[in-house]
Amino acid sequence: MRFPYTAADNTSTSMMTRLPLTLSLGNRSVEVSGLLDTGSAVNVLPYNIGHRLGAVWDQQTTTVPLVGSLGQFEARALIVLASHPQLRLQSPLRLVFVWSQAQDAPVIFGQMNFFMEFDVCFYRAQGVFELELKKS
Repeated sequence: MRFPYTAADNTSTSMMTRLPLTLSLGNRSVEVSGLLDTGSAVNVLPYNIGHRLGAVWDQQTTTVPLVGSLGQFEARALIVLASHPQLRLQSPLRLVFVWSQAQDAPVIFGQMNFFMEFDVCFYRAQGVFELELKKS
């Protein structure tokens, strides 16, 4: 499935690989637009998105250290379901996120486990990227 790069502002250098997904936890769902980041070791979820999904911080007991600008915030593991109508998933995909207490953290899809579930091809000159679910 092909998706367009999206612009953060009006400059051509701001084009980013952002993927819209519906994240679900229990009976709650939130639409997000996450950055596909091959340099990120993990998927990152900002605090407010986890809270909107109904996750309770104190019930997530697995702590995860982050580095860089998010290293100053506490973070916990959170597993959610992800879906997108164009991806034709047989069932929602389980994604493991590092749920950060940072309010302004971006949603990031990283190596663990987004890039373990999808093959991704980037065509920056064409302004598109392709996703394909890993073959079983």
